[in-house]
Amino acid sequence: MQNTTDFFRRRAAALALFGSLALFGSMATDCAAAGTNAANANQRMYEKYKSDQQKFLDDFDGASTHLEQHELMPVLFRTIHRLSRYAPPPEYPEVIFLPTVELNQLACKGTCSVLGHFAGGRQIYLDDRLKPLTNLFDRSVLLHEMVHYLQNLEGSHHVDPSDTGNDAEQCRLWYKREREAYTIQEAYLIMVASPVRAGYFPARSPC
Repeated sequence: MQNTTDFFRRRAAALALFGSLALFGSMATDCAAAGTNAANANQRMYEKYKSDQQKFLDDFDGASTHLEQHELMPVLFRTIHRLSRYAPPPEYPEVIFLPTVELNQLACKGTCSVLGHFAGGRQIYLDDRLKPLTNLFDRSVLLHEMVHYLQNLEGSHHVDPSDTGNDAEQCRLWYKREREAYTIQEAYLIMVASPVRAGYFPARSPC
């Protein structure tokens, strides 16, 4: 009789414990579901009120360090469009990589040291040490030259190397176009949290 009583007591205790665990599990599941629902609701609310610029930053693919070759130009022209008034062009430029000595010779007859150069037309020249597909600063150099490409298409701040009739005016135009390109490049580097900056550019025209 005692054994039977003990059996029923142990059984009742086990059922009570099982019921408590089941209730706790149900409550935990409900709390987790509630937390997920709340997070989803907050995300939907955030999506509703955030600006187009914030959406762009959230989805910004220009910060990727693993772009494919076919992605590079579209990504950078979209970035420039967001950071400036320039829309993506109907035709992309050709990027040509040159050894350092050849690039400097092309840009300034060897009297300067540059990483990129745009001389008009459809060609952008880059130092062959640059890796814009994987290095964000190198990519910013290409972006800088792409701004010059867009300036040339629009005709804004355009400097014709063959025109030496008014050196002061040419200098002022050169300064405006470089200031704009450096500003956009610097904004891009800030967006991708690059520890390297575009470099010094004078606040006032030297002309």
